[in-house]
Amino acid sequence: MLSPLDTPTGSVYVAVFFLTGVACLVSIPRARTVVDEEVRYGLVGLLGLTGLWSLFKTSYLLVPTTFKPATYILGLILGFGAVWAWLYFASAYTGRTLHRRRTPRRLAGGIFLFITAVKLTNPIHQLYFTTVETTTPFRHLAIRHGVIHWASTGLSYVLAGVGLFMIFEMYVESGYDTGPLNALTALLALPVTIDIVAVTTPYLLELIYAPLGVAVFAIGVLFAFGEQFLAARTEAQGDAATIVLSDEGQIRAYSAAAEDIFPELEGSTGAYLEDVVTEIEDISETDDNQIIERDADDDPRYYLASPRAMRLGGTTARIVSLTDITESERQRRDLIRRERELDERNELLRAIVSASFAFVFRVDTEGKFSFVSKSTEAYTGYTPEELVGEPISVVISDKETVQKAYGDFYDAIQNGESVQSREVPIETRAGKTLYVDVRAEPIYDPEVDPDERTPEDVVEVQAMAQDVGERRNRKNLINVINRVLRHNVRNKLTVINGYAEVLAEDLDDEDAVKAERILDAGDRLLDLSESARRIESNRGLSPELEPLDVTAMIRDLVTQLEDDNPEVSTTVDLPESTFAKTKPRIETALWELLENVAKHTGPEPTMKVTVSSTDEEAVIRISDDGSGLPDAEQRVLTTGEEEPLVHGQGLGLFLTHWIITNVNGAISAEVTDRGTTVEVRLPVSSMRGDSDESRE
Repeated sequence: MLSPLDTPTGSVYVAVFFLTGVACLVSIPRARTVVDEEVRYGLVGLLGLTGLWSLFKTSYLLVPTTFKPATYILGLILGFGAVWAWLYFASAYTGRTLHRRRTPRRLAGGIFLFITAVKLTNPIHQLYFTTVETTTPFRHLAIRHGVIHWASTGLSYVLAGVGLFMIFEMYVESGYDTGPLNALTALLALPVTIDIVAVTTPYLLELIYAPLGVAVFAIGVLFAFGEQFLAARTEAQGDAATIVLSDEGQIRAYSAAAEDIFPELEGSTGAYLEDVVTEIEDISETDDNQIIERDADDDPRYYLASPRAMRLGGTTARIVSLTDITESERQRRDLIRRERELDERNELLRAIVSASFAFVFRVDTEGKFSFVSKSTEAYTGYTPEELVGEPISVVISDKETVQKAYGDFYDAIQNGESVQSREVPIETRAGKTLYVDVRAEPIYDPEVDPDERTPEDVVEVQAMAQDVGERRNRKNLINVINRVLRHNVRNKLTVINGYAEVLAEDLDDEDAVKAERILDAGDRLLDLSESARRIESNRGLSPELEPLDVTAMIRDLVTQLEDDNPEVSTTVDLPESTFAKTKPRIETALWELLENVAKHTGPEPTMKVTVSSTDEEAVIRISDDGSGLPDAEQRVLTTGEEEPLVHGQGLGLFLTHWIITNVNGAISAEVTDRGTTVEVRLPVSSMRGDSDESRE
């Protein structure tokens, strides 16, 4: 039998099918650049199977007659496989899940195996096709298809039609200009017409011409209309807001949802996205997501612009997906705002702590450091890392102090109350002793409701330490000065006054006056020393208040004043009793006021003392008929100003102000033409039982 290559018609058939097969196989590397994995699998499978099918058709025309039936059967099997590859591709490309579902996949596999078995057994039953030698249009072994073939082919056409329907439907729904794609896809159906004509005329071979349509479609998609092919698929993704860009950033297409967000997209095809939507910056040159803010009727709305590149052969399209993230973005921004506020509060707290305390630390229920502030190193020489996990005794060398520190912290834990310790000695890394005041506050389990907390819920103790070295040094200096005033100066003044008194008695005239002046000056200095002694004795007393009967106290003080100063005329208006929350040292302040009237009002002073009370205050009034308390001494008495403290009277008034204000009292002075009235107000106590409670 002559070879088809010996005739022009045969050569055309061989060339067409050979070139079709080669074109399909050569296009596979380009198809492998498709980003979407499922679309890529479907397209590569379609090109591979169609290419091999076409090459087997070429082989059928060229191989000896003996091998032609087998070659044709293998080609049929490959062709039937290409139908399923086409359906897989169409489902993936259009965003459907048909290719993923287990039941359709199993059904497809069963049908393929059954039809393949029928084709392979055709030499036995001869129902699929038969062969006969013919000379039209050239001498060759012609195929005469049977009923089973046409049933199988019909099924193939139906499946191919389903794929075409899915793709055309997507083209319509995309709203994109798919004219070229419609024409290209329609070419897939052209070989069906050739197949039908081949059945009715002997001038066309009955070889199934479907590979020709597939080759044209694949080459057109991969080499000519790739951008449109990608854009149409993107545009058809339901209500997704998407913008399709060229590789240079020009707008190629956009969905209706994207236009709703950015009305300025209308008619912008071909323009650069950054020029149309100014909120989007350089998105064509980066794969980074951007958050875009758009003004709305009420509040701004936020969209996440997510660019991704899609490649099909040498064509690259950038798809910008727009996702409404308004709610999550508002929450994110609110969280950032709250974090910023928290940072500001933490910084404020840090500044307050830094200004108020040397360092801060936490101690767990086992008496070990669980947190130490960075500032600790500047005072102790220990870094926070060195102290965390160590017992507090590591910075306290004195055994008695260690026991007291543990006791204070355990009191804070067991009682759930704050604890204060004064002048706790801390040993630094260098071996020096640092004295600090420590205030410890219990920290409760945060999972326990504040209204239901008990001491059992305390998990740690927060402690703040304040360096009191300067205060301690100042106190020691004051103690030394006070000792000098109390002992050395007082003793010397006593001697001076003794000699001055002798001189005043022995001398006459002007010399006696001078001796009297020396005696007066000495007495004033003794008064100053006594006032300083009283201030020192009251300075270190406990601040805890207790109920005291100020009526009884005034009654005793007036009696003592009259005994010491018989020239004083005193009138009292006192209730049976008046209890105030104060301290016993209030008696010193009241005595200073009474004695001030006796010594500085005149030769025969008149004084009235009254005690009254309200629901909140006990009020003590001391009035005299003198010339009035000078302004400078009024300020000492009522405000505690130190400038006038140049004699014994001023220091005594300062002591009075200091005592009264330190027991939560208040003092005022009123000067009129009739004299001076000093009023002392103290917190009232309703019962004597308060005394027991305060001691507990």
